[in-house]
Amino acid sequence: MTVDRRAERLAASVRSRVPTALLPALVAARTRLAWRRASVREDARAQMRFLLEHTRPAAGLDAEVDRVARAYVRYQARRGELRWHPELLTSLRVDGLGFLRGARFAGRGVVLNFVHHGYYDGAFPSIARLGVPAHMVVHPYMLGPEAPVWLQQHVRIGTANGGTAVSSAVGTDGLLDLLRRGQVVAIASDVPGRTPVTLAGRRVLGSFGAARLACDSGAPVVVLTSEEDDEGPLVRLHEPLDPADHASPHELLQRMIAIHERVLLRWPEATDLPLSRWGTPVDDPEPGSERSPEVGRA
Repeated sequence: MTVDRRAERLAASVRSRVPTALLPALVAARTRLAWRRASVREDARAQMRFLLEHTRPAAGLDAEVDRVARAYVRYQARRGELRWHPELLTSLRVDGLGFLRGARFAGRGVVLNFVHHGYYDGAFPSIARLGVPAHMVVHPYMLGPEAPVWLQQHVRIGTANGGTAVSSAVGTDGLLDLLRRGQVVAIASDVPGRTPVTLAGRRVLGSFGAARLACDSGAPVVVLTSEEDDEGPLVRLHEPLDPADHASPHELLQRMIAIHERVLLRWPEATDLPLSRWGTPVDDPEPGSERSPEVGRA
């Protein structure tokens, strides 16, 4: 084990030992320290302006971006600490579980679609705890020994309670095989790909994988969103989307993105690195022109 890796593991061990009652104070302290750095403030404002620029009134936009950017830094700090306290993430409340169970009962498998927002890493074990584990599509690097300790912990949380991480290297055929066997396949759409979609009033490039899998297999799509209410974090599962009800895979993808968009714009600060998650189109092709779709990654 290298010196750097030993240091990583030591730091992780220390963070996992922080008493739960002290986490709010720790997150607040980390937020204050981070916000003092000009580079952090600049990045946070850019991340939030990406989501708010075309979705908020121009009057007062700068003040709104600044307010939400602070909340974004706080959310990132909180997410970074909670991964070392999996007991706080793996038993979130789940609304709409009946939709997922019903879709699975049809026997065609289910495409569980998500974006990197809120406590998405805790959503999968929370659903698995209730009897519906998923196969989560991840980048091969996330499963290799060279992955940083924090990323290994991220995968460990996602696969708790019976979930399975599946490398995107299995390709479309491997994922279709899982669906044909009636499995739930969780796949993200906010991965820089080659498929143009509309999000937050701008054209971006997302991943076509979830829509492509659903249309090729006939599997319904259940959109998963991470939300909050007066009681705290909440995982919401939406009514299944039947690919047969959509004129094209691109139309299905845009429908999925529209569901996510409503949640992202309500809690923009909970969006994880939107500038990195969504690609920027070089040109602006007509909607429905699907360019070499890629399989999404978690």
